[in-house]
Amino acid sequence: MNKISISSSILEAKEKEGIGIIPFLTSGYPSVKESEEIVKALIKEGLASAIEIGIPFSDPIAEGKTIQKSSSIALENGVDINTTLNSIEKINSFKSHNVPIITMGYYNPILKMGLKNFFSASSNVGVKGVIVADVPNEELQKMQEIANNYSIDTIPLVPLNASQERVNHACEMGQGFIYCVSVLGVTGTREALSKDVEKKVNTVKEKTDLPVAVGFGISRPSHIEELKKFADGAVIGSAIIDVIMESKKNDSVDRVIDFISKLSK
Repeated sequence: MNKISISSSILEAKEKEGIGIIPFLTSGYPSVKESEEIVKALIKEGLASAIEIGIPFSDPIAEGKTIQKSSSIALENGVDINTTLNSIEKINSFKSHNVPIITMGYYNPILKMGLKNFFSASSNVGVKGVIVADVPNEELQKMQEIANNYSIDTIPLVPLNASQERVNHACEMGQGFIYCVSVLGVTGTREALSKDVEKKVNTVKEKTDLPVAVGFGISRPSHIEELKKFADGAVIGSAIIDVIMESKKNDSVDRVIDFISKLSK
């Protein structure tokens, strides 16, 4: 399994390519096998400095319609935390690679499984980091005590309207990278980035040496070009799910690879 840390991987990509690309995929969408194949292809083609794998949940409050729909289909496919971790184990064992895998999920399923069980099982399959979308950073810091026993980073979210106090706290307790949310609202593709994103990223960078990545609404080459000026990483989620939704049977892997290649290069 890979040994590189999340922050090193993103900063290395920033240095070489101008920005680290962090694709997001919903585990088990459009099927378990296809989602695994897409992740493997992204790794093989060298198109990701880290990969976020979303654990499907029935009430994903941070997500827009696109990811909600993918989550709903994945749940219909019987996907849960254990299915997701099994997939990650397969991805991490298919070839030697240095792409850190991060899970993104919601608190209820994790709590149901038990925090120790969750972090222990995640560590066993090579998960490097965890984002819990509906947990405030104060609560995330408490989870960190358990996560750190298993060498898993807990990654904080910084909303666009976060106060300086909240920014300071996120930077003090953050691990892996600081995730700046580029919009007020839920995930989903957008025409342009908010004018406030650069200001927020710069505010965060004043308080941390960790890489700072921007997510929510990143979907165009122009967005990536803009982010290269001030951010270390770009998280692309809904745009990838849209590509998968528009794909014909059996061409989702090629379509996603083509999309990410054009987006980043």
